[in-house]
Amino acid sequence: MVFRSCPHGRNDDQSPAKTPGDTLEVTKADICVPGYTKKVRNVPESVKRQAYAEYGITSHKPGEYEIDHLISLELGGSNSLNNLWPQSYVTSPYNAHKKDVLENKLHKLVCDGAIDLKTAQKAIATDWIGAYRKYVGTDLPPLSGGNSTPAASSSGQIVGNKKSKIYRAPGSPGYNSVSAANRVTFKSEEEAAAGYRKAKNCP
Repeated sequence: MVFRSCPHGRNDDQSPAKTPGDTLEVTKADICVPGYTKKVRNVPESVKRQAYAEYGITSHKPGEYEIDHLISLELGGSNSLNNLWPQSYVTSPYNAHKKDVLENKLHKLVCDGAIDLKTAQKAIATDWIGAYRKYVGTDLPPLSGGNSTPAASSSGQIVGNKKSKIYRAPGSPGYNSVSAANRVTFKSEEEAAAGYRKAKNCP
């Protein structure tokens, strides 16, 4: 299953257009067996090179990136290029170390029966930082910057991304995840539509 998420800015540069996420046809019973990920992990060096090329990374230092599964193997993610991207270990505060914590937490919640597998997959594929703040804690600030709690989506303001020229309404996926550097607000959709387009696959 390939996930399609609403595009929004992240300082670790994961692109929903390039890496929407993809899953294997597996169940909770499959992924909760110890050693499952070792059996399914299979990303050849040629595919890793493709993932780097997709993001325009032509060189990097040892330990600077990992080719990450957006939907982790322990949550049923696949080895498809649709599910792979070069995630930085060194960006702050969002990086591969933080995402690893989320992956382990979601895996435990699924195996404990606290959430279902599809919910976990969708959460990490569409907005892993938002999922981290929901399921792990708020030590990561929202991408809109500043507050220790997520920005309220009830302000009534339309949020646009100056870089992508995409806007989204309160309550839509990615509303709180536009970076401060690219964030612009509008009083109405009519005002936003004058120079921006509404995010696809968003209500």
